[in-house]
Amino acid sequence: MHRSISALPLVAIAISAPAYAGEEPLYQPAPAWVDEADVASLIAEDGPATLLYDWQHRLEDGVAWGYIDWVQRIDNPQSLMQANTQTLEWLPDKGDLIVHRMEIHRDGEVIDLLEQGVTFDVLRREQGLEQRLLDGSLTATVSVPGLREGDVLRISRTVSTDDQALGDEVQATQYLPTEPWQVGTARATLSWPADEEIYWGVEDTVDLPEPELRNGYRYLSVDLPLAEPDPVPDDAPRRYHRPAILRAGSFADWQEVSATMAPHFDEAATIAADSDVARLAREIMSQTDDPLDRTARAVRLVQDEVSYLLNGLDGGNYLPQSAEETWDIRYGDCKAKTVLLLALLREMDIDAEPVLVSSQMGDAVPELLPLPAAFDHVIVHAMIDGTDYWLDGTSSATRLATLANVPPFHYALPLREGGAELIPMTQRDLAVPQMRANITMDHSAGIDFPALVTLDIDFSGPAAAQMQAMVDADDPAMLQALAHSFAGDESMAMQVSSLTIDYDEDDAVATVVVKGVTQPQFQWVDGRLRSSVEPGEEVNEFNPNRARPAWRDIPVATPGPMRQEFGMRMVLPQDGNGFSLEGERDVEMGFGNLRITRTASIDGSELLATGETFARLGEIAADDLPEARRAARQISSNTLELVPPESVTWRWELPDAERFERAAPLLDAYDRAIDFAKEDDFQPLIARALFLRSIYDFDAAMADFDVLVEEQPSSWAFRSRSWLHRTQGDRDAMLADMQAAYELDPDNGVAREVAEMLAYEGRHDEARELMESLAVADGDLIWHYSTLATIAAAEGKLEDAEAFMSDAVAQAPQSADALNADCWFRGLWNTGLDDAVDVCTRSIERASNAAAALDSRALVRFREGDYEGAIADLDGALAISPGLAESLYLRALAKMHAGIDGAEADLTMALRMAPHLDDFYARHGIASPLS
Repeated sequence: MHRSISALPLVAIAISAPAYAGEEPLYQPAPAWVDEADVASLIAEDGPATLLYDWQHRLEDGVAWGYIDWVQRIDNPQSLMQANTQTLEWLPDKGDLIVHRMEIHRDGEVIDLLEQGVTFDVLRREQGLEQRLLDGSLTATVSVPGLREGDVLRISRTVSTDDQALGDEVQATQYLPTEPWQVGTARATLSWPADEEIYWGVEDTVDLPEPELRNGYRYLSVDLPLAEPDPVPDDAPRRYHRPAILRAGSFADWQEVSATMAPHFDEAATIAADSDVARLAREIMSQTDDPLDRTARAVRLVQDEVSYLLNGLDGGNYLPQSAEETWDIRYGDCKAKTVLLLALLREMDIDAEPVLVSSQMGDAVPELLPLPAAFDHVIVHAMIDGTDYWLDGTSSATRLATLANVPPFHYALPLREGGAELIPMTQRDLAVPQMRANITMDHSAGIDFPALVTLDIDFSGPAAAQMQAMVDADDPAMLQALAHSFAGDESMAMQVSSLTIDYDEDDAVATVVVKGVTQPQFQWVDGRLRSSVEPGEEVNEFNPNRARPAWRDIPVATPGPMRQEFGMRMVLPQDGNGFSLEGERDVEMGFGNLRITRTASIDGSELLATGETFARLGEIAADDLPEARRAARQISSNTLELVPPESVTWRWELPDAERFERAAPLLDAYDRAIDFAKEDDFQPLIARALFLRSIYDFDAAMADFDVLVEEQPSSWAFRSRSWLHRTQGDRDAMLADMQAAYELDPDNGVAREVAEMLAYEGRHDEARELMESLAVADGDLIWHYSTLATIAAAEGKLEDAEAFMSDAVAQAPQSADALNADCWFRGLWNTGLDDAVDVCTRSIERASNAAAALDSRALVRFREGDYEGAIADLDGALAISPGLAESLYLRALAKMHAGIDGAEADLTMALRMAPHLDDFYARHGIASPLS
């Protein structure tokens, strides 16, 4: 039966189990009804290692017999290891395990191990106790003596099942393997007396012959494997994904299944007036007159006070233990919890009945042969004031607010005297959100500063119960691990400075409060800053594939039930002045069984937004898919964006004192995030180091990277620190770190950076030697030759350098990257200027982002003395990428030469961002006129 998701750790269980006649395997010849296979011819054949799988079932006089004959060739040492230990399972309270054969076939000889006295040992330990499963099965095991590579092992046995719960009824199921399963010979056979009414069925994708009559028995047989089934879409309902299973039984219809099972539950739910269970019901009734509230209190009692344990002993796989016993021992499975809840509700005069459901087959149940085996779970169906309530004692955190939620089982079979048919479990919107998330973001520091974040999330239902376990554990490491997961969310990349979890037992609501700092929420898109406003669950692309003719009539399954609510409040930069929303602010849309709502507004200096998503379990009919696709595309295209004014203040435009003042609360949050994280979690430290670098506090950033290089060395950390050494003019340290990066990650890109640094330090031979050592792919040749050109130019060999650059462009003459590399080279080394502008222009025309190419052409024009042309190009580059320090620096020099205002401001900002630019350009003969 279904196992509760709220099972608690098993501490100690004492169960007295009766002795059964079937507790030891029997050793007997196969029953007379078995058609034993002749394996001699099979052994002689080449082919798959599994030579035979023979399943035979006999249903007779209320007993199901299952015979299996298995023959396996031991082809290799791994096969020998796997086959050497054999295990067989059976339910001793329902029947026997009868071993017929255990043979080794070797070189024409048959070694009869049973005749030699080899027997199975019975394991007395329950295999599922850790999962709170005591299913009553026993396991017989044997190490096959003398088994060798090249042998053929044959084991045949029969298991009988006379289920106490079914009385004279009987059932059996047999999985029918399909290709590409590899087997020499396989079959499944079902037989029953001709004078007994046995019903059988199989998936409609399987074509079976009609049973044939032989010697007073009907036989149904199928050779295996079946043909590989046609594929079906992954998003098809469960009934389209059913594996091929032969089902058989004596039940004429669902009513008979219902009538057979009902007495067991009615009897178990009958309680004495002076019992503890009756007393519990009276206590609940004394607390409230509301039948819904009474029901909720009863469900909570069963969920919280009775732990889960599947007890399959003494017929317990189908027979429930009594309500009084369950309360006395305080544990039980879904049957026991259902019976206890049923007893409480009936004692309070609430209309309630047990119902069987399937957690796996779902919408496929109506298409199955009526059998108890079609179900794996049982819950309570109550009718209160004309409304259906589906109550699961094995679930958790059910309260009055969530009592009306419909679990995702599709269909239920009521267990009633006289029987009942399947009834649909009609879905409805969840009464309260499973998750209610509210996020507050303080972005007031600036448009390109990180934001302080407080995320407040309420969970209800089973998810809340899981959080309760975390609260009870009070484990800081668990909280740290949860916090780390927020840092991995690309949309937020949040560094958590604190995380708390609280659980309200009365409401069964868990509240998670996360505080921290996240990356800037504005992106530079097409020359304008934007931030996407998404207060709600993002709707995934809905484009079900029904292109194949065989798929055109297949519906799409929709998951559910689900309800989530979101709220967002953002404190805007610049007091919100000039900010606007682009897109539809108020939305209510949906498709299929999904519905979303959204509202957004700007109120003074704050953005306010809310959203809610509803999803119901069900499906979308094939005829409705075109309209659902259109509606889904409309939802996806219905974006809402927060747009700042065209004129914003960037962090590099701020004076140092103001920039550091704005950064102080953010740095405090990073500091607390570092203290909160696990000792070996360096993500918050990395985030702080990058933030310090972004606000140009290079000394503090260097200190953080020193720690990273020491505690968590990586190529990235060394390369990052190398750049910081460059800002401080420490060329030796810059080169040493880049060489260390290359040792950790011998990437060609890193190698080229090392080579250029060596060349600038006059170590030209070392630079060339490094480049010659590289294995260069075709796609990397542009940059390889470009670096060789730089090395030659640094050595003063401009003619050789120009030849290398020609080779670079020859690799991809129309490539924007190759043309820009050539353009930059000419401007930097003041060579080949005659047609340089034309080369640069062709790069600009081909570039998807022309900022770098515009900067390169500006350098060429600067060399030519066309300062106004250079300024125009640099204005264009900065319009595309405002934070290009190199462009600001060169524009400052061009303005100085041209006598245009603003040069000093540009120079200050450029050197604030990249103090090494003075040295870099001076080494190429470009210096400020003021120098």
